[in-house]
Amino acid sequence: MELTRRQTLGLAAATVAGTTVAATTPADARPDPWVRDTLRRMTLEQKVGQLFVCYAYGPAADTADARNTSLYGVATPAEVVAKFNLGGVIYFTWTDSTKDPQQIARLSNGLQEASLASTGVPLQIGTDQEHGSVVRVGPPATQFPGGMALGATRSAAYARSAGAIAGRELKALGITTDFAPDADVNVNPLNPVIGVRSVSSDPALVAELVAAQVKGYQRDGRVVSTAKHFPGHGDTATDSHTGIPVIGHTRDEWTRIDLPPFQAAIRAGIQSIMTAHIVVPALDPSGDPATLSRPILTGILRAQLGFDGVVITDSLGMQGVRDKYGDAEIPLRAIEAGVDQLLMPVDPGLAYNSVLDAVRSGRICEARIDESVQRILALKHTTGLVDHPYVDLARVAKIIGTPANYAEAQRIADRSTTLLRNDAGLLPLSPAPRTVLVTGYSPAALATALQGRGATAIVKDTGTTPTDAKIADAVATVADLTVVLTNKAWDTAVTDKQAKQQKLVNALLATDRPVIVVPVRDPYDVAYFDPAPTTLVTYGSTAPSMEALAKVLYGEIAPTGKLPVEIPAKADPTQIVHPFDHGLTFDPQQTRLTVASYNIHAGAGEDNVFDLDRTAQALKALDADIIGLQEVDVHWDARSQWLDTLSELAAKLGLHSAFAPIYDLDPPAAGQPRRQYGVGLLSRFPLVHTENHSITRLSTQDPNPIPAPAPGFLEAELDVRGRRLHMYCTHLDYRADPSVRMLQVADTVKILAQDRRKDLQVLVGDFNAEADAPELAGLWTRLTDSWTAAGSTTGGPYTYPAVAADKRIDFVTVGTNLNVLRAEVPAEVPVDQAASDHRPMIADLAFRP
Repeated sequence: MELTRRQTLGLAAATVAGTTVAATTPADARPDPWVRDTLRRMTLEQKVGQLFVCYAYGPAADTADARNTSLYGVATPAEVVAKFNLGGVIYFTWTDSTKDPQQIARLSNGLQEASLASTGVPLQIGTDQEHGSVVRVGPPATQFPGGMALGATRSAAYARSAGAIAGRELKALGITTDFAPDADVNVNPLNPVIGVRSVSSDPALVAELVAAQVKGYQRDGRVVSTAKHFPGHGDTATDSHTGIPVIGHTRDEWTRIDLPPFQAAIRAGIQSIMTAHIVVPALDPSGDPATLSRPILTGILRAQLGFDGVVITDSLGMQGVRDKYGDAEIPLRAIEAGVDQLLMPVDPGLAYNSVLDAVRSGRICEARIDESVQRILALKHTTGLVDHPYVDLARVAKIIGTPANYAEAQRIADRSTTLLRNDAGLLPLSPAPRTVLVTGYSPAALATALQGRGATAIVKDTGTTPTDAKIADAVATVADLTVVLTNKAWDTAVTDKQAKQQKLVNALLATDRPVIVVPVRDPYDVAYFDPAPTTLVTYGSTAPSMEALAKVLYGEIAPTGKLPVEIPAKADPTQIVHPFDHGLTFDPQQTRLTVASYNIHAGAGEDNVFDLDRTAQALKALDADIIGLQEVDVHWDARSQWLDTLSELAAKLGLHSAFAPIYDLDPPAAGQPRRQYGVGLLSRFPLVHTENHSITRLSTQDPNPIPAPAPGFLEAELDVRGRRLHMYCTHLDYRADPSVRMLQVADTVKILAQDRRKDLQVLVGDFNAEADAPELAGLWTRLTDSWTAAGSTTGGPYTYPAVAADKRIDFVTVGTNLNVLRAEVPAEVPVDQAASDHRPMIADLAFRP
């Protein structure tokens, strides 16, 4: 076909710098005899039909559906294929095409039968199975992380294996074409339509992983791969479904940013490329979208890049291609631009007849139609579709969603999870059972994964547009930990117009409770919240991604994902919140524990009566896995109001408890409980065994005290990831002189020596002495202490040490198999909020297998 003068100028303007890529199918190559003979015998109507790829409603080829009648004038999918001599069909969930593997395979066979009976040519059956945020075939088909998650792994091997498995599974269902991968370079954080579908903002990384995906789909999976959206949809803030994006890249910028992935795909042997409904003035100044641009499709894609595979449009129902021309004109201009296949025209009958009329009138010569049909037939022949149009229904279950395929998807998801912030040192979580509020966007899958690790999950699904009532409900929910998931919370133009996801996250962060923020789609969300101390990104919300998130949270694996994009600040995009390649990690071999020591003393109550609600609130704020308590009054006259204080606290906090009395006296009157006073333990872990050891002490109840062994040294044995942990809690006699202290230390060491050397040991309690007191030396040679870490803390009027900073009451000490990661005395609270006139000691500990 001869070019007009304007088109010739457009081609010249669109010349691409650099090496021309060799064509995948040379234009002068002699066609296969089947292709040649089939093309010769086809009628014009059959040829034109090959150009169209449409959808049809119904789960089976012979299912009558009124929606088909309305759109096509015939009732069943088989009749749609036959009436329009379709070259291809596309499957969607909303067309009822993808209910389950057997249904999909039967539908594919039924449609192939209809096509072969009508034209003798098998159908090209396609779908958009990009994975991640764009999935048409759900479980049990393997659900892989999407493009940006692959980018976070930096692994071409994973990109190829994902393509290979996805290709094999699609082929088993009779789906011969995957409209994937996305080859766009997402350099615009406000891109509403691409985002995580793209591998990265780095052209080289996108090119590498796109080429790997193409090889996986085509060479290993044996399906047609379709790179999209040419010439590059990554730098737009307009969704081409609803408007026409204009890409302002200069020719040099396009060559540097958008071109490399498509070049790489062509070098990898890509068989199909999808066009974009975008205007790129630097490549075609006419204002036509690329789908209708001859300078872009014929001049650049065909002539400059040497691509001679099948060019297919994006959906012709999208506004980006419909803004300028009518629905009858669009397919004609697309063909004239160099398109081979027309995807999903709004009015299939109108489009089909428009092309027929254009050929009959001479506007489009039949040779131009033959050119595209030859490419389409060659594609069907070279991929084996002609020889094997049907799938074996008996083999479907053996190929779809196998354990090996699931395991590979999980490995990829494990590598993609990215830890952006861990400022509070919250991660990894200890393996202790805890109550977790999982809220935000689609939290059920994560909740299931957390429950499998012993957590009690409270699920509050607020979606992408939380109501104020749902936000208030989530904020009011009591839990040890909150994980909030977001999905495009940055997008207040379409997804969340009132920024309710941002409101939810900020309200949860304002509670001062431990909160983990996880965008499960676009990483850009994190710039739209108040700074969250603990933030991760998963790039998708499928089950493997949520399982990977749970693994990272609990330290079963290290986070290894690296940001494939940079995250700019909301207020000033020139400021970068997190740079490209950012990603934190930790040692997954370390199991973490948080242990606290707390002297509840008067319990902050009026008239020396325990205020259990306030005490429980203070203990919950510690967010500790195990808390050792001193001066616990149980059944002690008015002070405890004859309540079982420890059981009451454990019930309020949902923890396991143990108690060891120091003083156990007769009741003041018959029928009343014994009066008890001692030490206790609260634990998220179940208690395997408890024991009250005796230790030398001075009895303050004796008018003439003599040092003697007495109870009040509590031991609780716990199982922590298969390790035996001995938790000791004591209230040592703070009135003791040095000689008694030495006896107490000797007794302590003797008790500790009974444990196996590989067991874990933690001693918490209170002891009024300097850390370097010589009589304590024997204790500190056995245990590493966190006393020193808090030694510089000065006490307030309601806090020990009240006299000197080097005299501590509460301490946490650990055995040689445990490391102290952090030890501190939390900030003092106002008197009217204090639950005790002591301040606690809290320590983060870690051990290795």
